[in-house]
Amino acid sequence: MSESVEGHVLEIVSEVLGEAADRLRAEHVLADYQWDSIGSLEALAQLESRLEVTLDLREFHAVRTIGELTSLVARAAGAGRETPAS
Repeated sequence: MSESVEGHVLEIVSEVLGEAADRLRAEHVLADYQWDSIGSLEALAQLESRLEVTLDLREFHAVRTIGELTSLVARAAGAGRETPAS
């Protein structure tokens, strides 16, 4: 992933929420926006597809803030790059 994870997450979340990315901050609580089950599933699909990661569904639904979501995606992206030792 060449660009920052945070930038990608903000872009995707802003598209799903219909909010400008520059208005979103890590500490913002997703529930303060129109973050419902449909929006969260759309975000999940977009994050996994566009960033080529697999997110744990329980962990995904447990995140409360954009920062927590960014951390979850960053961990998944890091795990995806790990290769087993020979």
